[in-house]
Amino acid sequence: MTKKHNGSRMVFGRTNRRDIPLENDAMFAEVMRRKDACIGLLETIFEGRRIRDIVYEDDFSIEPQKNIIFDPGNKSIRLDVYFEDEDAVYDIELQKVKRWNLAKRSRMYSSMMDANMLDKGLEYDALKKSYVIFVCMFDVFGKGMKSYRFRTMCENVQGLPLDDGRYIIVVNTKGSVGGSTEDMDAFFRYLNGGIKSIGTGEHSGNSFVKKLDRYVLDINGDEDWRQGYMKYELNLIEKYKDGKSEGISIGRAEGEANERNRMAKSLKEQGVPIEVIAKAASISIEETKNILNS
Repeated sequence: MTKKHNGSRMVFGRTNRRDIPLENDAMFAEVMRRKDACIGLLETIFEGRRIRDIVYEDDFSIEPQKNIIFDPGNKSIRLDVYFEDEDAVYDIELQKVKRWNLAKRSRMYSSMMDANMLDKGLEYDALKKSYVIFVCMFDVFGKGMKSYRFRTMCENVQGLPLDDGRYIIVVNTKGSVGGSTEDMDAFFRYLNGGIKSIGTGEHSGNSFVKKLDRYVLDINGDEDWRQGYMKYELNLIEKYKDGKSEGISIGRAEGEANERNRMAKSLKEQGVPIEVIAKAASISIEETKNILNS
């Protein structure tokens, strides 16, 4: 098994600023590797539904996203958490930073999930339902809803669905409009709390959040995982510093300042802590916060 930190758990949580919260992409994906946590989130999103079991597409490493590539000449996509049950395939994506191309990205994700099923030899009629679920820490549509649910409908016949089995769900942790369960509201509070939420599960009064928090604490106490995560951070930083991402190099056409800003926002989106981003960009934490808030 992996090595654990010596000493009391009290070294983690709100007393340790290096703890990694659930809002971090890598932590979120690692927690979702635990079947009971992942099933719990699905049952929270799909109120009233009970899921017996799920099967993960593959074994996640410290870089937990599944990379699906069908043609080397085409754009590949990375799926945060990709799995299936008897009736459907699911992709759960955590979004911390506003990205206005979410709708087009959902289209790409759905298409690639279908292609992945067909690649296994399924006929069209055998395609399972597909759900792309975005857990957003911002309101991408600005309507205040706790969740937005989409499927393909006919434009000129009211209430007629295409019934293609493709669904997009956008969960808004900042939402205040629409019904939700106690588990959903507790999950929102825990996720929105960031590092301050770590260690609060025991006293949250919610069994789902208690479970999530226990996993966050345990993972933060796993030295092997933390070392792997630090390597993951460094790889991200080096990738952007070397200008390998999207063929961009520092100091070129857009200018060094623009590239630094882009690097900072990209790293933040992938869950890298502000302190690490500031060090990579060679600027102060305050300057980094200004860039990320701009």
